[in-house]
Amino acid sequence: MTGGAINLLSVTYSIDNSTGVTQFAAVVQGASDSSCKLPTAQNAAQFLGFTQASQANQNGSVPVMRLGISAAVAGGAINRGDHVAINSTAGDVYSVETVVASGVNNPAKAFNVVGTAENTVANVGDIVYVYIKPELIALAVS
Repeated sequence: MTGGAINLLSVTYSIDNSTGVTQFAAVVQGASDSSCKLPTAQNAAQFLGFTQASQANQNGSVPVMRLGISAAVAGGAINRGDHVAINSTAGDVYSVETVVASGVNNPAKAFNVVGTAENTVANVGDIVYVYIKPELIALAVS
């Protein structure tokens, strides 16, 4: 994607994490209405958006893109058009396309998809542009 991010809605939150947060990390609901935090696990729920700047200080302000196309940090290879979800506590994203496309999972599982990839990336740490479109995709047992 050559045009970069397209910001339709950005909201400023305070960051709950004592170590702060990096730029382009996926964040989830924080302890209060006006705060956010890094996810605590893969496939975390309560996705808010992607940070648009780094913030080293706990309780410091960080802009979070809630609607639009945002840069995000890839947790591995992702193809353009893939559904992506939160990969780790670092706030990176990974492709869940193969399992979502199959429609089944063993055991049954729900994926907290945060959006779809706008470009293809090959490596951990690459920048992938994500069309923000949070949704829950529940898969039955295969």
